[in-house]
Amino acid sequence: MLREEDILALLGDGNVSDIGELDSGNESEDFFPEAELTELLNEFENNDGNFENEKEYNIAGKTFETTKKCDVRWARKPFAQPRLHLENLDQPLYPILLRSPLEYFNEYFDNDIFEKMAFFTNLYAVSKQISRFKPTNINEMKIFIGIHIIMGSLKYPRVRLYWEDNFQINIIARNMTRDRFFALRTNFHIIDNNSISKENKDKFIKVRPLFDAVLKKCNSLPLEQDLCVDEQMVPFKGQLSIKQYMKGKPIKWGVKIFLLCGGKSGMAYNFMLFQGYSELDSNLVKSVGSGGSVVLHLTQNVPPNRHFLYFDNYFSSFGLFERLQQLNIYAVGTIRSNWFAQPPFLSDKQMRKMGRDTAFEVTTDMNHCNIGLVKWFDNKAVPLGSNYETSGDVDKVERWDKKKKAYVEIERPEIVRRYNESMGGVDKMDQLISYYRILITQ
Repeated sequence: MLREEDILALLGDGNVSDIGELDSGNESEDFFPEAELTELLNEFENNDGNFENEKEYNIAGKTFETTKKCDVRWARKPFAQPRLHLENLDQPLYPILLRSPLEYFNEYFDNDIFEKMAFFTNLYAVSKQISRFKPTNINEMKIFIGIHIIMGSLKYPRVRLYWEDNFQINIIARNMTRDRFFALRTNFHIIDNNSISKENKDKFIKVRPLFDAVLKKCNSLPLEQDLCVDEQMVPFKGQLSIKQYMKGKPIKWGVKIFLLCGGKSGMAYNFMLFQGYSELDSNLVKSVGSGGSVVLHLTQNVPPNRHFLYFDNYFSSFGLFERLQQLNIYAVGTIRSNWFAQPPFLSDKQMRKMGRDTAFEVTTDMNHCNIGLVKWFDNKAVPLGSNYETSGDVDKVERWDKKKKAYVEIERPEIVRRYNESMGGVDKMDQLISYYRILITQ
């Protein structure tokens, strides 16, 4: 987290906003001189808002053949586990000295981002002919963002309380007046609205520069060996066409994000904002499913023969496991049996009679692919699939027995252990974000 001294460094000298109060008596009714306004508009025309060539991240349209559902064949036999010879991972360059949180923050948000914030905020104020608005700059934008970070940590119920006498936070009040803060927030922009075409379908176009900046840094991080793909919800209950509702989730309403994270660290390596599956390759969606297409999109930069990948039954499909096998990415995931051509598992009733810790295994009966499925019975039946591991080395775990009213040891297949150990990366990231989430109300 950012410490107080880091936030102070972000805010600047800590005296007062170098812009002054919005309703200061020294302001003139027409603040923008004609020469300055012309210079600002000319700068916009020359740059067209492109301060650098941003990297575009599009799904790689790689074609491959997948087995049709009617051609999938299963056999009740043990899975032939392949011998893996993994290549060495790219070793990260560790710093000699521990860097400050502010330095890490600047790795994701450099001066170019703050320059865009200042430029397009001024441009929006000019376009709206707000005569009393004083132009902002990079330093004030850093103060503005620093104040939001503090508010995300303190979580006052109303923004105005940070300037009230009885509740005032000095580090905020000394650096920016309340009226100036609201003026900046009203006019805050990071793109030019007039540059949005009528054919635009990107619902996130107004925050796309921020998204690209964070994504660019995440893509450059060295990957750890165990990776996981899962969904994340950003809480939001306002009016938004892409707002999602997810029953049974801690955050039920909000914007959905798909992430590729470290299975144990929770570090984000790739992510995509969900606004429908139209941005994914339609042929890919038909062959591996919409969830499988998301996995292939997020793992398109994952090198072969180095990593283990984990995901749940929302993403799993036979075509996905088959494709990941061709890419030499070794995957484990919970599955839905009807998406795997109804493998010949024992029924839940039969496994319940056989007792807790019963495991049943099937494998593909085809020459061109090797996929194994395991159905393990704990409190209920849990089916999992993999292209490299099934029962493996069985270990023992403790479970509560209601009849005996005591803990008992049951056997657990290796595929279950690996899944449990490495599937919680996105949940860990959600937990860390929740401690300092920036929530602002009027």
